[in-house]
Amino acid sequence: MMPRPPAPAARPRRRVSAFTGLDVCETAGLRLAPGAARVLFEQDRWVLSALIDAHRMVLDRELIWEFAEILNPRWRTVAKEILLALLAPQHEAVLECAHAIRSVRSPRTCFRFLQQFTDWFNWLTNQGVSGLDDVTQHLCERYLEERHWSVPVPGEPRRRLEPDTMAEVVRAVQLPVLYGELLSSDGYAEGFAPWEGRSPSAVVGLKKGAPNRVPPVPDLVLQPLLATCLYLVNVVGPHVADLLDVVRAEADSGQDLPRVTKDRVPAVCQVLARLRAAGEPLPALSTEVMGRRVGRFGADPLTHLAWGRLARMAGASAFNEYAREQVLPEIQELAAEVGIERPWARQAAFIARADNGEQVPWTDPVGDEDLQLMANYVVTACLVLTSALSGMRTSELLELSVGCRRSRSVPGGGIRYGLAGRLIKGKRFGGVPDEWVVIEQVDRAVALAGRLVRRPQGAPLFGSVGLSDRVKNLRGWLQRTGNREHWGLPVIPQGPTSPRMLRRTLALSIAERPGGLLAAKIALKHISVATTEG
Repeated sequence: MMPRPPAPAARPRRRVSAFTGLDVCETAGLRLAPGAARVLFEQDRWVLSALIDAHRMVLDRELIWEFAEILNPRWRTVAKEILLALLAPQHEAVLECAHAIRSVRSPRTCFRFLQQFTDWFNWLTNQGVSGLDDVTQHLCERYLEERHWSVPVPGEPRRRLEPDTMAEVVRAVQLPVLYGELLSSDGYAEGFAPWEGRSPSAVVGLKKGAPNRVPPVPDLVLQPLLATCLYLVNVVGPHVADLLDVVRAEADSGQDLPRVTKDRVPAVCQVLARLRAAGEPLPALSTEVMGRRVGRFGADPLTHLAWGRLARMAGASAFNEYAREQVLPEIQELAAEVGIERPWARQAAFIARADNGEQVPWTDPVGDEDLQLMANYVVTACLVLTSALSGMRTSELLELSVGCRRSRSVPGGGIRYGLAGRLIKGKRFGGVPDEWVVIEQVDRAVALAGRLVRRPQGAPLFGSVGLSDRVKNLRGWLQRTGNREHWGLPVIPQGPTSPRMLRRTLALSIAERPGGLLAAKIALKHISVATTEG
């Protein structure tokens, strides 16, 4: 229950803010990158983008605080004072507030409160309220009822928001009560506490200790999803990575090549002669690029020709118009003779189909962009397996970096596989270093992802971890390219998939085994057994 302030005023309101002239980050103990602009309390725009300890789940927009969006200038100061008090609860002026929150709140949490303050204060302004001492319980009730409903969407009915969402709304409305001694520009009337000091949970009917509402991924979705991702990582992925290494090496070596001009036409003719002698097709564009090129040459059969690839085969980067015209007749003749085909994996190694073990080429011939797209979807498969088989939260998946694998031999034989990262939830801003012990399959997936993304050591491994969209795109790509049928993979049914759902699925799977509840608690780094049981 939120403490209700005493009826008589303990002392008059401050004439000047206790934070006047202070550096926000210095006061809050937040580290800025060297050379970054200071953020002063008086500014109506706090730019915290240069925070050194910001973890990867923090969005760029969450580090730019626009107080000017609050219409009433006095209430901008109220918002600033409360937010800095939440960031720096040990400041001497905050310690004088008998009911202030004593634990540090992160910049991300404070940004959410800024959004709530902006909505609340501007709603009051639109109601004709110009001073917080005019706020009544009736206004609070009206505001809460309006906020209870979702934003209108054309063609869809509005829905009532969940209690946990509304609890944050109530908490923001109540916060000025806790900092009455600190506020300098405005505040609620003495003795007034919204909802008479009842806790936000009680106001909105949020039950503490309620069962975990995150559903597991249904078996109907989970089994074909995991089967597909295991196949992509274990069978297809190594071939993709090997070929991608070759393609990238060639691309790197050709970065500074000259264009095909008049004096290089003989070199192109030599390439054409070699292709004719070997009966080798001319290089074709990738499927993705082909879609953008259709119509450029009309019905010309060379619409599919990868001119850039042909130029690189002749030791150049691209054709100029003169060189193109000079070789065009011979290219047309050669195309009619040997055809045009995508250049990579023309003699692909054979692999076993997932359904019946029949040997098939691991891929049809592909272009550069086709291969890169395939690599992106294999990385999605790596992400799914890492999430499903480790139980990591979204924030922890985001903190995995290239080079995070930690493997060591254990006494008695065997290898212990680990992933170095950061634990974010429940820790100080930026999290703390941590290591996850994982199974070999996760280690293999992370190793493959590191090869495919081609980022420097320490860079984010997976980037986005929005699994619902990534799995949806993976499903569409498998169907669109015919690879699902080619590889004998099951159909992945439509349905939501997220790290939270996969984590929940793993927790329930572990808990079903003897002694599994304690194992789940330890493996998933839960604070209490009750969390896991829920």
